[in-house]
Amino acid sequence: MNLKTLTIILSLLLSMEVTGDSLVIENITLIDAKNPVRLNQSVVIKNGRIETIVNSSQSVSANDKKDRIIDGSGKFLIPGLWDAHVHLTFIPEIDHETYFKLFLKNGITSIRDTGAIIEKLQPSINYLKENPEKTPRLFYAGPLIDGKDRVYKGEEPGFPELSIGIDENSNIEDVVNDLLENGVTFLKSYEMLSKETYLELLQIAKKNNLRVTGHIPLSIDLEEAIDAGLGGMQHVRNMDLACSQDAPELLTKRRAKLENKNNIAGSALRTNIHSSQRYYSIDNHDAKRCLRIIKKLAASGVFQTPTLTINTFGSRRFYADEQWRETYEYLPKQIRLEWQKDSLTLAEKDIANNDLIFDKWSLDLVNIMNQEGVKIIAGTDTPIGYLTPGYSLHKELELLFEAGMTTKEVLRSATITPAEFLNIENEIGTIEEGMLADLLILNGNPLKSIKNTQSIHIVISKGIVQ
Repeated sequence: MNLKTLTIILSLLLSMEVTGDSLVIENITLIDAKNPVRLNQSVVIKNGRIETIVNSSQSVSANDKKDRIIDGSGKFLIPGLWDAHVHLTFIPEIDHETYFKLFLKNGITSIRDTGAIIEKLQPSINYLKENPEKTPRLFYAGPLIDGKDRVYKGEEPGFPELSIGIDENSNIEDVVNDLLENGVTFLKSYEMLSKETYLELLQIAKKNNLRVTGHIPLSIDLEEAIDAGLGGMQHVRNMDLACSQDAPELLTKRRAKLENKNNIAGSALRTNIHSSQRYYSIDNHDAKRCLRIIKKLAASGVFQTPTLTINTFGSRRFYADEQWRETYEYLPKQIRLEWQKDSLTLAEKDIANNDLIFDKWSLDLVNIMNQEGVKIIAGTDTPIGYLTPGYSLHKELELLFEAGMTTKEVLRSATITPAEFLNIENEIGTIEEGMLADLLILNGNPLKSIKNTQSIHIVISKGIVQ
């Protein structure tokens, strides 16, 4: 990582630090995705970091009357969780305070915003800087970097302004430098980029040691993108197209449509392409070709954020569950009423067969990716799809487990792997001396059931009990 990018990330971490009284957690079981389970431990937290970890038989009693002691007997300490795919500006009526409260309430101490216009995200950034003691850590890509026929330009219903558009005439280096100046720590590419523009973007990002994640542009072959330095993928988007027996022919057809001679809106054009190719590709899946691509993803260190919660939107239909709809009570009134009404309307519709097909395909693909060593990151796409912020992450963890990951692997996807993506795994994601003190005290063992990440007793963010 170059000095400029490293400085930005470290300054973000330090700007989120708070100082306060020491915290001592006694007689607790430590669980993270790197170390073996450690029983009967005492953990001392000071100035936002883990200062000491010792066996509880050793004395680490508080040395100051201001120190707070927590009895962890029968409980479990894990690193704070990440939701690594959120959109804080997708629904303007949901304010940043609501987001941050819900994330922390659900044990999410770090979030990765994967697409927002900087000016619209700025209030969230400012609030976080002014209130570090009651906010999660925020890492962001800035806007989706899309092509000239961009999808999220704020002109069609359901497609708010989240993007910027670039093409062969753009000064891409200036675009990236401007985003860096505004504090981004990675880049998010989108589907309508031309092949030439996308390849140039990857080169400039590589020069700045920035990972580019996102949707694979419809104009490029996935393997070519991997070879060019792809850093990550969201929603396993366009893996269906890449794994088709007719992948080269489908690419040719996409490129013809992307010429967009009829000037169709980018959102409609993208939908048209996926509608015509997704389920054809799944029906004509080439397992051998797909395995080759997956092995290449693993060998090249391309991170995957499957967002199974959004991929299974039409099949799992969380919004149809009365208990899930109760989580809407934490949202601003206007959104709460809209979501309740729309959820009930959608729940009356039958589940489409294609939704069931995409559900199975997505989980099966994640299973194979995990078996082949592809790095999986937990993220949800909240608030899209009536996915209540915070609560949706726990649904994602359940789906990752259902897809075949072990509980420890699922825990890694929401703790260590997001930190690895940002090259800060030496700062956060495990329970070790010197690490940042973002931690959860659970009532149940998450290695026995991943649902126990929901049995939250205490949330500690930046060393402060929330």
